[in-house]
Amino acid sequence: MHGAIAWRMPLNGWRGAYTADPLGWHDRAQTHFRAYAKSQLTSPATAPVVMDTALNLARHQEKLGTSVFSSGYISRNPGGDFRPHHYDMNLVFIDELLRHFNWTGDLAFAKEMFPVLQRHLAWEKRNFDKDNDGLYDAYAAIWASDALQYSGGAVTHSSAYNYLANLLTAELAQRIGENPAPYRQEAARIKQALDQRLWMPAKGWYAEYQDALGLKQLHSAAGIWTVYHALDSQVPDAFQAYQALRYVDAEIPHIPVRAAGLPDEGYYLLSTTNWQPYDWSINNVAMAEVLHTTLANWQGGRTEEAFKLWKSALLESMYLGSSPGNFQQVSFYDAHRGELYRDFADPAGMASRSLVEGLFGIVPNALEGVLTVRPGLPAAWNEAALTVPDVAFDFRRQGQQDMYTITPAFAKPLKLRLQVQARAVAAAVTVNGQPVQWKSVAEAVGQPVIEINSEPAAKYVVQIQWQGDAPDAVALAQTYVPGSALAVRFPHAMVGKVFDPQQVLRDAKPNQSTLVAQVAGLSGSRTAFIQLQQGSLTWWAPLPMEVKEAVTIVPENESAGGLRFRLQNHTSEALSAKVTVNTGKNALETTVQVPANAVSDEVQVPVANTVVGNNAVLVEWGQGQRVSSTLMDWNGTAPTTVGKARHETVNLASYFNDKVTQIFQNKYLSPRPVGPTLQLPTQGIGNWCYPLTQATIDDAGLRQLAGVRNEIKLPWGVPLRTPGTAGEKNILFVSQWDNYAEQATVPLRGKASHAYLLMAGSTNPMQSQLTNGEVLITYTDKTTETLPLRNPDNWAPIEQDYLQDDFAFTTGAPKPFRIHLKTGLITRDFKQYTSIKGFSTRAIDGGAANILDLPLNPKKKLKSLTLKALSNDVVIGLMSVTLVRE
Repeated sequence: MHGAIAWRMPLNGWRGAYTADPLGWHDRAQTHFRAYAKSQLTSPATAPVVMDTALNLARHQEKLGTSVFSSGYISRNPGGDFRPHHYDMNLVFIDELLRHFNWTGDLAFAKEMFPVLQRHLAWEKRNFDKDNDGLYDAYAAIWASDALQYSGGAVTHSSAYNYLANLLTAELAQRIGENPAPYRQEAARIKQALDQRLWMPAKGWYAEYQDALGLKQLHSAAGIWTVYHALDSQVPDAFQAYQALRYVDAEIPHIPVRAAGLPDEGYYLLSTTNWQPYDWSINNVAMAEVLHTTLANWQGGRTEEAFKLWKSALLESMYLGSSPGNFQQVSFYDAHRGELYRDFADPAGMASRSLVEGLFGIVPNALEGVLTVRPGLPAAWNEAALTVPDVAFDFRRQGQQDMYTITPAFAKPLKLRLQVQARAVAAAVTVNGQPVQWKSVAEAVGQPVIEINSEPAAKYVVQIQWQGDAPDAVALAQTYVPGSALAVRFPHAMVGKVFDPQQVLRDAKPNQSTLVAQVAGLSGSRTAFIQLQQGSLTWWAPLPMEVKEAVTIVPENESAGGLRFRLQNHTSEALSAKVTVNTGKNALETTVQVPANAVSDEVQVPVANTVVGNNAVLVEWGQGQRVSSTLMDWNGTAPTTVGKARHETVNLASYFNDKVTQIFQNKYLSPRPVGPTLQLPTQGIGNWCYPLTQATIDDAGLRQLAGVRNEIKLPWGVPLRTPGTAGEKNILFVSQWDNYAEQATVPLRGKASHAYLLMAGSTNPMQSQLTNGEVLITYTDKTTETLPLRNPDNWAPIEQDYLQDDFAFTTGAPKPFRIHLKTGLITRDFKQYTSIKGFSTRAIDGGAANILDLPLNPKKKLKSLTLKALSNDVVIGLMSVTLVRE
C-alpha cells in the first residue's frame, strides 16, 4: 500500500516493503515479491517511444506495448493485473528484492526471481540510458517524484540505484550459475560515470543531475535523496560519503523542532531541497526523507548526528504530532502542506531500516555468510537492547567495559563481524569467554573503529575492556580565511598521510603529532582528511573547516533611506579598510576600523550616495587585498530625483520579437530528448503531474500605465520605456528552446553609471539555485559587467512569487520591485495571490515583470547589451532598459 489510511492503493515501489526483512517477516516479503513478479511484463521485447501528446509531451503515453510499458515493466497491482501507471516503481521494488537475499541467503528463491531481475535491468537500460553512457534518467522513481522531471538528463539517484542493482545481481548470478559479467561491467560503467561526471570534487558532493541538452549544465544543488541514495547504494567511498553528508549540514535547510516542555537540545528536521518555487514533492519536510538521511549518517559513521536527527523525527511525528505514534508522511513543519497523512508506507519502511540497520547497526549478508553489526548507539548510552526474529542484541556498559550479547536466529549460521567505535587506544577482547584478536579499521573516517571477527556460533558474548587514553580529537578554529595558517596538534596521536580532495590546504606538512598548512581555495564548508595513528588505532580524521573571506560585508536590515552595513573581520589582526560605495560623482569614500575577529561599527551611507537597487561596495585593505559586493536598497530615493543625473531610455522596439502575453501560448517542441522521460509540458509551464497547467498573462495594466507616451515611471522617478498600444510587441525573448535565439544583442552608446531593466520570463524548481540566464553589458574596451539571472535570488517566474520564510524557503536577497502586468501596480509586496490548481498558491493574476538593475562604470564607454538564456526550459525576456547618465 502507498498509505494505510490515505492513498490506500497498491504501489509496489514505495519503501514500505523494506519493513518486512529488518522485522523478520521474510515469508511476507516473499509473498510480496512473488505477487509482483507475476505483474512484470514479458513482452514486447522492445517498443516505440510514444510521448503523450494529449498531456503536452510531459510524460510517456500510458499504454501497454509502448517503450516504458514493455518487457520488464512491473505493474502497480500484484497478481498479474497488467496495467500501465505513471511511476517507475521497478527501481525501489528491485532494491527491496535484492536486499531481501542479504537477509535470507535463499538461493532457490534467487533462482526463481532471477528472470525478473534480468528483465528489469534490461528495461532500465533500454529506456533510461539510451546513450549507453552509464548514467540513467529518473522517471518518477522515488518518493520525491511528482514534479521531478529531468528531461532525459543524467541523474545521480537513479544511477546509484542501478549501480547497486547490477552489482548485487552479479553476485547472485555467480552463486546460481548465471553469467555475472554483463552486470559487473554495467556496475563498473555506472560507478565510473558517477565519479567522473556527477561527483564534484571541488565541492565534495554529487550533483543532482546533468542536462542532456543545451549547454549540458550540471545542476549542483542536490536534494537530500541524492545524498542518501548514493550512500545507501554503496556508491561513494568513505571520504566521499563524509563530504556529501557535510553538504547536507551546510546547504540543506534545517528547521528547529521546538515545543512547550521539550528541552531545546538542538532537535531539527530537514527540508528535502533548497529549490524554489514550491511544487509538491520537490521541497517538503517528509518523515521518510529525514529517516533515510539518518540511515545515511549512520552508514557514514556519523553516529551522534544520525541519532539527533532520528530522535527529532520521532519526537515531531509520534509525540508532537496530531496522531500519537504516527508514521506521518509530511511534517507539521512543512510550510505548504503541514502535517499530512497517517501511517504512511515510506516512513514505516525507513523507520524499520533506520532502527535495525542504523541505530543497532545490524546488516546481514547471508549470501556471503557474514553478519555485520556496527552499532550506531549514542556515546552517552550505557545500555540498549533490540529483539527481532532474526537476532537479539543486548548492550551493557560498566566503566571501561562494554559487553555485546548477540543471539542470531538466521536461516543459516553466519560469521560475526562486529565493528565498534573505539573508546580507547587499546582493548582486551573476549568472545564467549575466549580471548580474540581485533584489528583497527584503517579506512574508518571520523572516529577510530575496531573490528572483531568470529566464526558462527549460537550466541556471541563479546566483552571489550578498553585500555589507555581516549583517541585524540581534532580541534579547529571556528573559521579560516584563505592564506591563513592552519596548525593542528595532537597530545598523543601521530599524523600520517594527508588527503585533500577539495584542495583546501597548501603546503601541508605532517610532522610527528602536528600538521601545519595554509588554508587555500574556495570559501564555504570545506573538508580535508588526515590519517592518525595512536596506540593500536589507525583512522582518518576529517578537518571540517568553514572558510570565509578575510573580510565580509554584512548588510543590516533595510531602512527607510540610505544603506547600512558592517564589516566582519575573520582574521586575528585589526584592519583599517578603505570603503568605496558606488562610483562616479556621487560615490562615497570612507575609512572603517575593524577589530580582529570582530565586526565593525555600522557604516551608514547617506541617501545622496546611494542608488535605488544594487549599490556597489568595494573594501580595500593591507597590501592590495580587496573584497567587493553589491548591496540592495529598494527603499531609498535616487539622487536622480534631485537633478544630479539624467535618464535615457533605450529604444528596443526594433529588437522586440514577441508580446509578453505570448510566453505560455507558444508550443515549445524542440529540442527535446529522444527517450521516454518526464519533462516540461509544451506550453512552457506546469509539470508532468499537471501537464495542462496554464497561467494567463495579461499586460493590459502595464500598457494603460505606459499610455501614449509609451513610458512608465518607477516610484523613485526612473522612467522605463514600454509600448502602450495593445497588440504591439513589447519583449525580446531568448531561450534554449528553438522558438527564440539563445542570445540577442542590443547596441548601446555613451557612458552610464547604472542600468535599470524591466524583465519577465519563466523558471521552475528544476532550474533552481542555478543561473538561468544573464545580462551582459560590454564596454568598448571589451570588458564587461554581468547580471546573473539566478533562481531564486533575482529571477522570479512571471506567473508567481517566491515564498520566503527563512526556513525551507529563502531567496537569499531582498525582494525587488515587480510590476503587476494586469493592473500596473508597482510593488515589492503583493498582498493577494490566486491559485493555479496543483501548481501554485502564490500565483499572480495576470503575471508580473521583474525590475532589476546593474551598476556600471561611468568612466567607460558602452558598446552593447547581450541577453543570454543558459538553462533549459526557461524563457528570458527583456522589456525595457534605462541608463543613468551622469
